Amino acid sequence: MVGDNQEAVREQSQIGITFDSPKPKRLIEHILKIATLPKANDIILDFTGGSGTTAHAVLALNKEDGGNRKFILVECEDYADTITAERVRRVIKGVRTASDENLKRGLGGTFSYFELGKAIELDSILDGKNLPSYLELARYVFYTATGEEFDERKLNEKRSFVGESKTHEVYLFYQPDIDHLKKTALTLERAESLGKIKDKRRLVFAPTKYLDQEQLDALRIDFAQLPFEIYKLAQ
Repeated sequence: MVGDNQEAVREQSQIGITFDSPKPKRLIEHILKIATLPKANDIILDFTGGSGTTAHAVLALNKEDGGNRKFILVECEDYADTITAERVRRVIKGVRTASDENLKRGLGGTFSYFELGKAIELDSILDGKNLPSYLELARYVFYTATGEEFDERKLNEKRSFVGESKTHEVYLFYQPDIDHLKKTALTLERAESLGKIKDKRRLVFAPTKYLDQEQLDALRIDFAQLPFEIYKLAQ
């Protein structure tokens, strides 16, 4: 165990990350070799991401045998970005001072970093006082509908534009105001305000719509009604 701990500390030193109780990458790789097949396509879940050793081990093993293993790390401490995710960034891109040649060149791969926001729960908004902000709801509907990472930089609330997925342009007609929501609908005027029809269909979220399916199809719109309870509250 002492040897393994010293090895883990040396690994951290090469990467430039400091963590009090790192797991040795070699140990995690050994477990992965037992638990997954060569060139595997498994998903590895680590609920205590720590210094990011599990992600490092997954990427290293993929590099070794050509596998396509994926990882999900969960970390609740404030070092999730500065240590856990930062280690993954560095081993992917490469660490020029590393003695290991693969690590020096970079292990390759990609990952997405997410922070959990305040939960959007029905019980917390029934009184109309805790409606989610436009940004919070935009993030929620975009990821829920597309399964893709939400890019806040693409958001344009004035245009009701949330972002673009591989298949859709996503729009959201919403304000955190009960009276506004009761009066808001996807009308022909609002649909035409989305701009020139492009190759991708438009996914539009709104409290309700005043267009029939033929009109929606002509405008290449897939309509998604916002949850009824969000805007139709107690009178």
